[in-house]
This record gives sequence, structure tokens and C-alpha cells, in this order.
Amino acid sequence: MPQELGKLMDELGLRMRLLRASQENGAPMGELSERDILLLELLDGHGRMTVSEIAASYPHVSESTISTDITNLWREKKLVSKTINPDNQRVTFVEITDKGKELLTVIKQQRSERIATLFRAMGFSDEEREVMKRLTSRAIMYFDEYLGLTRKEAGAGSSKL
Repeated sequence: MPQELGKLMDELGLRMRLLRASQENGAPMGELSERDILLLELLDGHGRMTVSEIAASYPHVSESTISTDITNLWREKKLVSKTINPDNQRVTFVEITDKGKELLTVIKQQRSERIATLFRAMGFSDEEREVMKRLTSRAIMYFDEYLGLTRKEAGAGSSKL
């Protein structure tokens, strides 16, 4: 049974990625990596952060890689701003820009449309919807523990990524 469910989940995941690709075709967010989007979501949830604070959210990615991603989002895409701390010039603050917030709104809207499409496809009864809510909440709690997230971080939509 678990192997069959795994195959079904893989097939469903493929179709959801195809739906995502069709939404993003030619859209500016298609030029963003998944890590870029996660960085924008992190900054949107936390507000101004230092590069070190952002890098701490990515335990398996070097600070220099995160710094390069941030520089690209700043210099090339204008989705974040960078400010040097006047009290300690070794520290750089990063913040999502209005342009970044607008793009993130589009990304979240598309994600919401994909989830709504998935739910329509599944055709949940009221009872099934409640079961799905409980199972999804259980999975979220598991991943929060597995990833070392606090409830506040996860609940705010901004987590260690």
C-alpha cells in the first residue's frame, strides 16, 4: 500500500508541476529559482534581516551562495534592497521591495489557484475535507519538528527554509 500511494503521489506531483509550468510560462517569476522564491517569502514574513540571519535559515547552503542569490535579487531583479548597517559596516540588511511583494503576491495567487484546482479534482466530501485537514496539520507538525521550526515561524508562513 505505501508503495502504491507513493507512486500515486509522484504522479500527482508531476501533474501539479506541469500546471505550475503552464502558469509561469512567459511570466517574470519563471526566471526565479525555488530558492529565490523562498528567500522572498522569508523576507516577506520576517521583514528586514541580515544576510547571516537569512543564511541561518538554510543550514545546507553556504552563506556565500545565499549572498550571491540575494545580490542577484537586488542587482538584477530589484526584488530586494540591501542596506549597510551604519553602526557595523560588516553587516548588511536585506528587505523585500514593493516590486518583490507584488511578484510574491502573483506567485501566491497562482499557488492558490493550483491548490483550488487540486481540491476540485479530488472532489472532497465534507467528511473527507475534515480528514484531509487533520492529515495535513499532522504533516505540517511533523515537518516543523523535522526541520526544527517553531510554531510561530511556521504559522506565519515564514520558516527556516
